[in-house]
Amino acid sequence: MKYPRENDVGKIEYKLILSNVTEQRLQELASQMKFRLEEGGGEAIYVVGVSDDGEVIGLDMQSLNNTITSLEKIASMINAVIAHKRVVEVKKTRYVGEVLVRLHKAEVPLEINLAVMGHVNAGKSTVTGSLILGKLDDGNGSLRSMIARYLHEVISGRTSSITMRILGFNDKGEITNHQCRDPMDEAEVTIRSSKVLRLIDLGGHERYLRTTLKGLMGYETDYVMLVVGGDDGLSIMGREHLAVASVLKYPIFIVITKVDKYPKEKINAIEEDIKNVMKIPGINRLVMEVQDDNDLLTAILGLKTGRVVPIFKISNVSGMNVDLLTRFLYLLPPRKSYGRSGEPLVYIDEVYNVTGTGPVVLGSVIRGVMKENDIVYLGPLNDGNFIQVRVKSIQVNRVFVDKVREGSIATFAVQGVQKEIIRKGMILIKDKKPKAVNEFKAKVIVLHHPTTIREGYVATLHMYTIRQAVRFERIQNKFLRSGESSEVEMRFLYKPEYIENGQIFVFREGRTRGLGIVSSIDSSNSA
Repeated sequence: MKYPRENDVGKIEYKLILSNVTEQRLQELASQMKFRLEEGGGEAIYVVGVSDDGEVIGLDMQSLNNTITSLEKIASMINAVIAHKRVVEVKKTRYVGEVLVRLHKAEVPLEINLAVMGHVNAGKSTVTGSLILGKLDDGNGSLRSMIARYLHEVISGRTSSITMRILGFNDKGEITNHQCRDPMDEAEVTIRSSKVLRLIDLGGHERYLRTTLKGLMGYETDYVMLVVGGDDGLSIMGREHLAVASVLKYPIFIVITKVDKYPKEKINAIEEDIKNVMKIPGINRLVMEVQDDNDLLTAILGLKTGRVVPIFKISNVSGMNVDLLTRFLYLLPPRKSYGRSGEPLVYIDEVYNVTGTGPVVLGSVIRGVMKENDIVYLGPLNDGNFIQVRVKSIQVNRVFVDKVREGSIATFAVQGVQKEIIRKGMILIKDKKPKAVNEFKAKVIVLHHPTTIREGYVATLHMYTIRQAVRFERIQNKFLRSGESSEVEMRFLYKPEYIENGQIFVFREGRTRGLGIVSSIDSSNSA
């Protein structure tokens, strides 16, 4: 029996024996294990009792156990664990061990989801880059380019996708990203942090509005950071983002950027414009400028009421007030009321096929606690049915965890299903009798519509990660105009979806914007 020769790269490492390991050698082995984990995306396989050229020599049981114990000690030094081990007898009283090592964090850090919104070129990605990288911008978008997700975003300077980056803090309020070899390494930042802010950078151009709505609705947003450029001020799209965030009742704070480039009078005029917009019925909020550390606690307390909107004036080039904004973000409290009743519910957003693992889904935990090895239902399929699957493993920010609770965004490796039948908008739920519906009733309000909405009207609905066309089958008031509300019976046009009473959604069509809340689900219309 012989293994292939050990490769210097990859996630597989051979170890013949580890005995009487010195402290210096432990540190060297820990660095080696960390490299193997990085190569394996958070997992590494150690084969004990095998030489580097792949020759199977085997160890007696005592030596094998001692070597595995040493590996456990090494793993604990880099926040990893021995997830699985298998012992095989290769000769009489000679054994080989196969050990699976995983990056692991017993407790997920406190998580807060922060949607970064605003008009195109307002500086959203630059603010995100400044916070995460700990650097100043050159005035030409160097930070934006460093955190862009796609090549065309680097070239155009516009964010067209949902870019999620994490900003970690330790117990002293220091940003842990700045202490990492790679500030955007999600796994290392998570392991080093006691609190993590997930910055959900959303597109600002009107053509990307559907992507922006998906990011706002699909990720259990806690707060909205509206970025306003010191050049253009609060533009039409900035006002639209502000209106949507307001009607959805999100706590909002505003960051005015590029204050180093323009006169103080211009920046003050932008602030006055913001104050006037905040007085509009439907928004009706109060503005306070945060000037120094003495204002931080007042801003936090005001933000929690839902009526106060703190404003920061910063420069990503000179660094003005970036530290003040950082301290404010560290003080942001979680909004979620953990322990919401009901079985665990996850809305799926992305689907992957990982070699050696199988189907993996990214989703937001809407309520409850989802655990490794849970047996759950996945669906609805196109015919409205659900299938039973097992949650093989869970990762948060590329770190394996035993469980996730509501508010978390995590990836789940699922067993018992093919990737091809999974789609965005599906759910994972422990309820044994989940039902998908084609029709439902909702209380809707039209925020803006140029003419009149009548029965038969079709719009696109956004609810969590569901995005599908719906038809207004029956309107209680027969028709709707801007600012009016009514009870409406709605029907999904293409496939059934899983929804629940009380869930909030946004609908849009061209320049039309509206908000709704599910009031009744007719079980007779279940798929």
